[in-house]
Amino acid sequence: MAAMRWDDRVYGEVKVDDPGAVALIACPTFQRLRGIRQAGPSALAFPFKTVTRFEHSLGVYTLLGKLGADRREQVAGLLHDISHTAFSHAVDFVFSSEEQDHHEGLKPEFLHRPDIVGALAEMGFKPEEFHDDSVYPLLEQPLPGLCADRLDYFFRDSLACGVTTPEQVARFLAGLVVVGTTIAFTDAGLAREAAERFGVMNRDWWASPTEAYIYNEFADALREGFRTGALKKADLLGDDAQVLAKLRSGRGGRIAEKLEHVLRFRPESVRGFAPKVHPKTRWLDPSVVDASGVRRLSELN
Repeated sequence: MAAMRWDDRVYGEVKVDDPGAVALIACPTFQRLRGIRQAGPSALAFPFKTVTRFEHSLGVYTLLGKLGADRREQVAGLLHDISHTAFSHAVDFVFSSEEQDHHEGLKPEFLHRPDIVGALAEMGFKPEEFHDDSVYPLLEQPLPGLCADRLDYFFRDSLACGVTTPEQVARFLAGLVVVGTTIAFTDAGLAREAAERFGVMNRDWWASPTEAYIYNEFADALREGFRTGALKKADLLGDDAQVLAKLRSGRGGRIAEKLEHVLRFRPESVRGFAPKVHPKTRWLDPSVVDASGVRRLSELN
């Protein structure tokens, strides 16, 4: 297949010339991610949140390549969000869990779809190799460490929300190195700046009272959709537009009421609101390379 090229909001001009990766990206199961906004229902309230799971997955693949990951780990990066349901983490506010990772349990089902199985076989891989992302140390690390997934969604979301500038993100990227299997910053000041901007994203967006309100109200719409039969759980395996259309076609007035709270969000709605489920809190304590080796930023302060 021909090479794939695009202008990426984080990395600029990007080219994928691995025919196997291009074929995998072309699979209908992967293409579905184009219709899933990373911000979930918050993108309905704030249209500038245009990042999709498709864009993010390509970004993680690209960043892993820049960090020197091997081909298999790059493919793991492409596939790490393959099982995200419509409206991303909205489902975690319906079927709540501490880690808010409902999609992880669905991953084998998506990886074993015929189009994905066939594309992986052409590359010499099996779906089972990508069930568990934790075996790929550059792709995934527990909070508060650095990993390609966390860095890419931070860069994309913060640019979309105006929390970082392209110049800042370029400096963060230029200051990253890999020591063994650890991603680290080469400068403590840069690491501190990244951690601070990441904290702003958590406070003002990802885990803010506004996000808690929007996600909980949308989760109520989903619950009512399930209760009335307007929506089936299998519908969440589609994309955002399909699920929204199903909800809008429902006859329950409560669905329309809850959707209205999201689509026409008013800041005053947050005052006094008590969420059933709180968004996951995120923070960074990045590794830094100094004269004594690799240490966490918190150990240098």
